[in-house]
Amino acid sequence: MDTYLQGRQIFESQCAPCHGRTGRGDGEWAEGVTTKPRNFRKGIFKYRTTPMGFLPTTDDLLRTIRNGVSGTMMPTFNKLPDDDLRAAIAYVRGFSRKWDRAENFTDPIPPPPIPDWFSETEKRKVHAATGATTFQQFCFVCHGNGGKGDGPGSKGLLDVWENPIVPADLTQEHHHSGDSPADLFRTISLGLDGTPMVGFRQLLKPEQIWDLIAFIRSVQKE
Repeated sequence: MDTYLQGRQIFESQCAPCHGRTGRGDGEWAEGVTTKPRNFRKGIFKYRTTPMGFLPTTDDLLRTIRNGVSGTMMPTFNKLPDDDLRAAIAYVRGFSRKWDRAENFTDPIPPPPIPDWFSETEKRKVHAATGATTFQQFCFVCHGNGGKGDGPGSKGLLDVWENPIVPADLTQEHHHSGDSPADLFRTISLGLDGTPMVGFRQLLKPEQIWDLIAFIRSVQKE
């Protein structure tokens, strides 16, 4: 089957109920949902290994589709064949002209290795204490003192799609962008396009970000 037709078939059967047949995020299942399905027409994606403002890689999109987005209506599609997933991605790219412009692409920025101390409880506590100070400097305004997403700047926020958005409750075990230390590093470093969550890779050193992640782990509920 032609890749376009294959992708259209997969999209209309698996994705359109939420994302809409024209990719505007206005499918029949999207009504009344707090976290709205992605509007693909703008060509803006939250979960990327590329810098802010650039399109995600195919692997980024595959990761999101396969793993789903915790706490939202976006389920996992890890049972679908790889060919179907890639065909669906090719079809989704047809919704925005951004995919036709070379200047919107760049190489991904992989996270550095997880520090050795991260697996040692006592050492991680020391780094978490340092991370708490950094958290107060850069994160408290939105995420609040305890990381519950209730900071003074958390009210009335909108994303680029003009939908209400609230900062993540970092005390929860699961997060939209992924739960592993590497996922958290990616989110803090590169930010989430289309949202108030900016990337901090220009402001914080990698070791400071790892300390922040240690702090986030320390406030998470068991």
